[in-house]
Amino acid sequence: MLIDKNNFSVPEPSSALWVWDLWLSGKFNTVEARARDLCVFYEFISTEYSDFFSDAARLKTLSSRQVNQLTSFLLLNFNHNIEDHILIAPSTFNRRLDSIRSFLRFHYSRYIARVENIEMADIHQKRVDKLDALLKKKKYSTGDVENQTHQTTPLSPAEIEIIKLVIRPSSDDIKNDVNPFRKSLQVRNACLILLLIELGCRASELVLLRNNDLDLKLTHNATVVIQQSAAGNNLKRHRRDGASHKTRNRELPISPGLRDLIVEYVEDHRPKLRKPYKGQLTDYLFVSEHDGGAMTTSGLEYVVETIFNRTKGLAGVITPHRFRVARMNELRESVDNKYANSNSPMIKAGDMQDTLTTWGDGLAQARCLSATLTLI
Repeated sequence: MLIDKNNFSVPEPSSALWVWDLWLSGKFNTVEARARDLCVFYEFISTEYSDFFSDAARLKTLSSRQVNQLTSFLLLNFNHNIEDHILIAPSTFNRRLDSIRSFLRFHYSRYIARVENIEMADIHQKRVDKLDALLKKKKYSTGDVENQTHQTTPLSPAEIEIIKLVIRPSSDDIKNDVNPFRKSLQVRNACLILLLIELGCRASELVLLRNNDLDLKLTHNATVVIQQSAAGNNLKRHRRDGASHKTRNRELPISPGLRDLIVEYVEDHRPKLRKPYKGQLTDYLFVSEHDGGAMTTSGLEYVVETIFNRTKGLAGVITPHRFRVARMNELRESVDNKYANSNSPMIKAGDMQDTLTTWGDGLAQARCLSATLTLI
């Protein structure tokens, strides 16, 4: 591992020089954490990639497969038995990855500096930059880290029942004084929230539903199809969430009561809300009262906040994402109960993945699965 010499005398390992540079510019706790991260990398190359240093001396960078093996290895929590497959927190993983990216850039740069041919040195540098970009893509997003650090509390069954009472639309016989919206909007809003409860979909997927037979199959066994938004649709709002590339054309069942409520909304209330938007009438299911165009995720958040800000215990704590978390937990418990006495964990795992893949964090699930396969 001693790859360089100063004045052709004392060998200088990259690890020592890299940590020394950190020591000169960083705090002790940071340097210590980075050094521990580098130890994890050394553990990886000692078990999975013994030719790393000889390859690096020839400026041969890690392949895509080796990057995948590395990132799977970095997920392991070495405070527990490796066989238990206990993973570290996303924030810790990101720090490990940043440490190793920094070390690799430093390590390869020492060899690139020796290349006399400027064009060849530039080629090697571009390869290192490409590797660094690939590693950077493996990081958890800010949202992933936030969700793991501050777990969203699922709604309880009792809270769900209270929510259903609060959003119940007024009728000729019963007036809902708790619901602050007028009748036509009460029906729309009830459809919105009941779909969140029953489907467990993302808020961004919900507002992208269209009023047609492809998205809504309101037959005897009614279903809702969440599918990718058509490209080039000029009536689509510009959204920060990029929901159209997250959807996966999945068909989910809804209750008969919700089906009937959607039919009432579509036939009696939606036509009154629609107005020309960008010169056309929107074909999206949920319409904004403000301009008659498609409802946005911020509009949905406003509806949820406004409905429940008068309800004790629900004011300020209900978000569209909490409905999704509650549905995810309900599905997990149903799968657990189904296999409570089963001795076939692989079948259970397969059913669990079929049921939950489209709801869970696909990136995190892929990393967990990759780590498991690597260890096997």
